[in-house]
Amino acid sequence: MGATYLSLQLRTADRDAALDAVTAIAASNQDPGLQFYVAGARDGWLAMFPNFTPDLERSAKALSDRLGCLIVLLLSADESDLYCMFFRDGRQLPWFKIGAARKRTGKDRDKLAAKLEALADVCDAAGRARLLELLADTTQVTFSSDLLRGLCEIAGIHQAFTSFEYLQRGEREGLVPGGVLTLVTAVGARPG
Repeated sequence: MGATYLSLQLRTADRDAALDAVTAIAASNQDPGLQFYVAGARDGWLAMFPNFTPDLERSAKALSDRLGCLIVLLLSADESDLYCMFFRDGRQLPWFKIGAARKRTGKDRDKLAAKLEALADVCDAAGRARLLELLADTTQVTFSSDLLRGLCEIAGIHQAFTSFEYLQRGEREGLVPGGVLTLVTAVGARPG
């Protein structure tokens, strides 16, 4: 089994508003086990690391609605697949799953290009074209984390190589060194 990385990347630098919003969502959620680690913002992106629950997509929709920002859910699952979901204004936009050793051409490539338009606010046309090249032909890619790395570099995301489970164990790799980290649960927020 390989590494698994799961994060919500919020296109905002307003950590206080994000903490307020995610605390309210966790407190009102029907699943009392919903939890998040919230990191500090860097270069216009704020990272959250949720535990894996069925309410994850609903939480991302609610966050995008409350904060009025783009949210990108990134999941590099067991080094085999990269999932990328986009949320804006309380809605989930078209998403994609990319596996290693696959080539998308024709209509499949065009569909992927259309989905990448969700990043237009953070990636110029040249950046989205580079991202399309990376994701459309993965025949030379072994690990989904390589795809995640490329996506993050192009979009300017810095804190995506960790997950709630790793942070629970005290592992801080994948975060900005010395950065803040807050655990949010149904009963509130506390330093992590």
